[in-house]
Amino acid sequence: MLALLYLATILMQGACVCRRLYGFNSVYHYIAASFLVGLVLSTWATYLFALAFAWSNTPLLGANILFFALAGLVIYKLRPRSAFNPKLTDSRPSGSTVWDAFFIGCFILAACYLMFGTLWLKDGNARMASVVWNDFGPNLSLMQSFAVGHNFPTEYPHYIGEPIRYHFLFWFQAGNLEFLGLNMAWALNLLSVFSLLAMLILIMTLGELLFQSRVVGRIAASLFFFPTTLSYVPFLQSQHSLSQAFASIIHLNHWLVSGYPYKAEAVGTWSLSIFYVQRHFIVGIGVFLLVLTFLVGFCRQRRRPFASTLDGTNVAKASDAEIKGAEPEAADHKIACLTSETQTDSSHEQSPHQIVSFAFTGFLLGLLPLWNSAAFATAFAVVAVMLVLFPYRVYILSLLITAALVSAPQLAFLFLRDQGFTHGNSIIHWGLVVENPTLSRVLSYFCFTFGEKLLLGLAAVIFCMTLPRRLFIALLILPILAFSTQLSTDIINNHKFLYIWVLLLNLFAAYTIWRVGKIRWVGKSVAVALLLVVTFGGAIEWFRIHNDTIVDVPFRQNRLSEWLQANTSPRDVFLTDRFVIHPILLNGRRIFYGWPYFAWSMGYSLSTRDTLYGKLFTEKDPVELVRLLNENGIRYVAIDNGLRSGYLRDKLNEPVFKRYFETVFQDKENRFGALIIYRVPDRMRNNTWRAGIGDRIASIEAIKR
Repeated sequence: MLALLYLATILMQGACVCRRLYGFNSVYHYIAASFLVGLVLSTWATYLFALAFAWSNTPLLGANILFFALAGLVIYKLRPRSAFNPKLTDSRPSGSTVWDAFFIGCFILAACYLMFGTLWLKDGNARMASVVWNDFGPNLSLMQSFAVGHNFPTEYPHYIGEPIRYHFLFWFQAGNLEFLGLNMAWALNLLSVFSLLAMLILIMTLGELLFQSRVVGRIAASLFFFPTTLSYVPFLQSQHSLSQAFASIIHLNHWLVSGYPYKAEAVGTWSLSIFYVQRHFIVGIGVFLLVLTFLVGFCRQRRRPFASTLDGTNVAKASDAEIKGAEPEAADHKIACLTSETQTDSSHEQSPHQIVSFAFTGFLLGLLPLWNSAAFATAFAVVAVMLVLFPYRVYILSLLITAALVSAPQLAFLFLRDQGFTHGNSIIHWGLVVENPTLSRVLSYFCFTFGEKLLLGLAAVIFCMTLPRRLFIALLILPILAFSTQLSTDIINNHKFLYIWVLLLNLFAAYTIWRVGKIRWVGKSVAVALLLVVTFGGAIEWFRIHNDTIVDVPFRQNRLSEWLQANTSPRDVFLTDRFVIHPILLNGRRIFYGWPYFAWSMGYSLSTRDTLYGKLFTEKDPVELVRLLNENGIRYVAIDNGLRSGYLRDKLNEPVFKRYFETVFQDKENRFGALIIYRVPDRMRNNTWRAGIGDRIASIEAIKR
């Protein structure tokens, strides 16, 4: 199948590039980096090729032909045989490869459960968990506009007529995989699983590099599946007995809430759902982690090894009790930390190969805004702080400059309009979602949200070495951005800074748990207790995920879908009710104005669209109505019971459509709310329209006589 061949090509192309530019801790690290690099480069190439074929009826056909030709040339030139022999470090901390494989296997199972368990196809319907239904409205519509529609140049399917202001490349790639042969659910879920697995492997790798322990990496990656606040405390306090608490957990069908009036508390703001609902976010985080592992690995590599000087001088800086009394893995870690802290490579000459690696990493980072702008802002901000705190500033500066140059056109395209930023608000905003945001209230919210993980992370900073401590300080820019700025229309989007921050906070919490586990006699018991505490709330919410209700959305194998595919063009635009999700959207067609929140959160002008939308459904003059519809590129008008009973019900001009427009589809079974679709006439060619105008003129003349 072409889609699987495309995925294999992504991996091979990424491997050929990564093999020449990076070193790797493990084969897993190599595969994860290769997939992400190949995915970002291949998606950009395919999308740009599709834009070049926008004049054709099927832009993705020409785009994929060119992609395979280009990818084949790149792989041939970069010698694919070398891709099977990555440059693995010889200083990886000791540990069991069996345990590595076990954890990765568990991650695969969990990822498949989250992705395939929240979206699948059955009996012609798209079946999805209720928690994803709202966000999948715009995202699946976007995916389908590429897969079976024609969305080049790209517009937002819920708000056509203006360039898109949404990071869309993940959904483009999912649509491309569907175009190449996978069904909608498999295309999206397979891409999501691979992306999530790559992200988790990079968390493991970063933990190894920072703390010289594979165990820390495994724990940190596992903590991803257990995001937790202290909301489980009021939940348990509300239970009257242990048996009631157990029953409530088993049958949980809502997210845990704090009880405070925080915005979006009930929709799972701090739950795991954010990662299987907004799946494009995962790739952005993965690329950011790839950048961090590269920078941290580079700093580790530049430190001169001291095996030849470990004659007692450096090791003597640690007490015999710390080294000789520790288990072998802990002793190795202590020695490695001591030696790496005592001396660094005094040679700061700039290697051309290293400059190329940094420039390419900056180029990769600069490609992120159209994948996920929040992930790009996060990565750029953290690396900018690292420029101040870390050595090798010339290298890091070259990375930042490259990223800035590559990202600037994308950021201008997404956010800048004639009157400045699209959201029109001040960039400075204090307090995030906290009402009356005094310093004490904000600190209370912050501590309540991150709870035990915050305490364990702070403990790690006390005991860890300089490199991870500096990274921890650099990461503090993320809470600062979250609580003091507003970079988009909806302040809720600032939570993404904190989602990424807590993923990296998991590394430091994992380090503390690992260090505690090394204490004699009681260490392992206390470490297990700490693990239970930091995962308890997240473990409870897994029952909420399991108990989620299922929403069926008609997709294929129904009269409407068959009519849409057989009788309309992939370029066609519909005037409809303000749908969240609908078969019209899932079949790749776009609507003039969908659910308003989607457009508002992206900075579109709703007042202008609201006025025009109302006029189109209330205009009684057929001549003016047709002019407005054609002027706005609308080919079909779809009226259902939602419109008939909505806010325009007393003014709805459906009689005008019935008299002057051709009825091309009618939902006689009432499966789609008694939907009737009318074709917008063309004044020059449509005989039905001419006949209608003739009748109207004759009626006017009769009245005059």
